[in-house]
Amino acid sequence: MTRYINGLVFNSETRNFTKQSFQVQGQYFEPATSTTKTELDLDGYYITPGFIDSCSQIGLAEIGIRWEGDDSYEFDSHLQYSVVDGIYPFDAAFQKAVSHGVTASHIVPSPKSLIGAKTAIIHHAHTTVDEMIISKDVAYSFSIGHQAKSTFFTEKKKPLTRMGIAKILRETLQQIQQQEPLIKKIVIRAHKAVDLELVSRLQQEFSSIFDFHVIHGTEAPLLQETSFNTMIAGPTFRYIEHNEMMALSPKLYHQLSKHNIPFVFCTDHPVSSTSHLILEGCLAIREGMTRQDVLYALTTGAANFLGIAHQTGAICEGLLADFVIWDKHPLDLDAQVVATFIKGTKVYAREEGLTQ
Repeated sequence: MTRYINGLVFNSETRNFTKQSFQVQGQYFEPATSTTKTELDLDGYYITPGFIDSCSQIGLAEIGIRWEGDDSYEFDSHLQYSVVDGIYPFDAAFQKAVSHGVTASHIVPSPKSLIGAKTAIIHHAHTTVDEMIISKDVAYSFSIGHQAKSTFFTEKKKPLTRMGIAKILRETLQQIQQQEPLIKKIVIRAHKAVDLELVSRLQQEFSSIFDFHVIHGTEAPLLQETSFNTMIAGPTFRYIEHNEMMALSPKLYHQLSKHNIPFVFCTDHPVSSTSHLILEGCLAIREGMTRQDVLYALTTGAANFLGIAHQTGAICEGLLADFVIWDKHPLDLDAQVVATFIKGTKVYAREEGLTQ
């Protein structure tokens, strides 16, 4: 049992840092008591819950490896596929992620997958995928637009149009609907306004069964009269690889907020490195968001959206002890991670000795 005292701890309810103590017993935060085996003084340090990347291919698309390390999509896909079966727990990207304070990711197949797979949420440490899993079968995933069209047409020579893509989506959703699915969340990758409008129509058509959520949403600000459920926005720190992304800008975050569209952040690793998740937050601040709201979206907000707030996402008794110690406010560009913990275990330390 370890008690951490005097640190500036991010409070998910007030969205501010307050000086307080917290206690870890095994894998969980426990009520603070005066009798502990170890007591560590964190005076001058900032402590946040571990950051959560709300859309990533980490572990599916292994960094530094060519095609043989890419399990991020299957052309002839099927919604009985699960990303859990493709995750490589020794991907070097996991260690890089925890060194930047990111402790968990929502794993989603590549944008090449018109029909993707069942998604999952995993921790960034442990030696088997089963140990890493926080929640599996989280959502059904789809992708529409340029990349899905291109991949599908290359293999099938059809459909070439968005009309054909929409037909396949509707037929697939109808098949799922007939099976009385346990999974209700649908995530769809889309950049262009015409594709975002399709998502809105699908939400209206299948609202009694599914909740639809857009990933990316690059041109969402153009659709001022269209309402969306919580969006997985970004990444905006990336190269523009095709015409559908010409509107890509960090201004997206402020515009979504201005139009009252709730959102969380993502890197879609390896499109942008998981280590850049905090940079997405900093860019949002530059465009007008507050530090408090950005930190909430990176932690508790992401956990709420993904349905894991009863497990992680806040420094609160009873939750898994996923937390990060910073040498200054984490949204300062020169802030450094001092130590990262997942389920109470130190998985990264910049300075050995501080958190012994």
